[in-house]
Amino acid sequence: MKILYVSRHFNRSGFIILKRLIEKNIPIEAVLLHRNNDPWRKPLLKDILKLIYKVKCWYYRCKPLRALNSEESLAKKNNIPIVWADSIKSDAFYEQLQKVNPDIIVLGGGWHELIPKRVFSFPPLGCINTHPSLLPEFRGTSITRWQVLHGVEKSGSTIHYVDDTFDTGGVLAQKSVEVANDVSPQDFFSILGNVGADIMIPLLIKFDKEGKQIAYTVEHDKKFYNYYKRWQWDIKGLEIDWNKSFKEIHFKVLASTQESYEYLGVNFRYNKKTFFLRKTSLVKLDNDQKEFVAKLKDNGLYVYNIEKDRVYLCKKGELFYLVLDMVQKYDKFYRYRRAFASNKLLKLKTDTKFEYEK
Repeated sequence: MKILYVSRHFNRSGFIILKRLIEKNIPIEAVLLHRNNDPWRKPLLKDILKLIYKVKCWYYRCKPLRALNSEESLAKKNNIPIVWADSIKSDAFYEQLQKVNPDIIVLGGGWHELIPKRVFSFPPLGCINTHPSLLPEFRGTSITRWQVLHGVEKSGSTIHYVDDTFDTGGVLAQKSVEVANDVSPQDFFSILGNVGADIMIPLLIKFDKEGKQIAYTVEHDKKFYNYYKRWQWDIKGLEIDWNKSFKEIHFKVLASTQESYEYLGVNFRYNKKTFFLRKTSLVKLDNDQKEFVAKLKDNGLYVYNIEKDRVYLCKKGELFYLVLDMVQKYDKFYRYRRAFASNKLLKLKTDTKFEYEK
């Protein structure tokens, strides 16, 4: 069986699945990659950029989350031919596709365009895609962010046939996984990449032994059957609504986690200044603490404790503390400002009301 493997550059799922296929000796005829001038692809420059990124994360005090593993390097290391394309819709690519003549096309790390019919219908065994959700939930893009935002407790990876629209083809394999309430979208994507690799190997073996597989339908939570568009880094849209539950606020902060603190993020006003809330935690209340919270005078936010400059907020009716871990001042110089443990900048006091500004 001749496999054309498709991925975007530096895609977590794309790299993980390709690596697993190689380790399991699944033969790959060629790897399709987008022809671009990404400086991270250039061997010498890449090492310099990695060092700069490491220093940058140290400076901002953020976890290094950028995907640095290269499908291109992995393919070259294992002597797998690379097919380069500016567009998968072009006649030039279609000519290359005819030369490779694959039995199946496997999208392990997605592609930046909708696959045209003449491409997905070309291989006799079809064209299959790996998607980081339990389809038909969470079709679209920025999917791990949207799932984190909605606080899903269960997700997974789906392999499905590619058809005329995004993420609507028949399901071929699916595996679920529990989702922790503190996982970043980036780490979540790596988890789901490994889940995708788990189900990809036996599926491809079945294709090889039995021929084209029969798809099936699945049902999950219909409220998530929407198509989700690309995440918007909009300062207004990322404002905190403090009237929301602590879980909703925490998941909004977590869903907006980015590879460094040069990016816009979830924000709020306090003491006539704007701050990014870069990191939060949820801590369950014990019985004594529940009694204390139940006796609060109103539904406002109160500072229960300050520990190592981390602020513990409580609110009537909540079963958790919302811990403000890291904040960063937002102004026109924010790209040059470090993040700090929250109370280094906020200067709050325990047993007082958190008087945020609307």
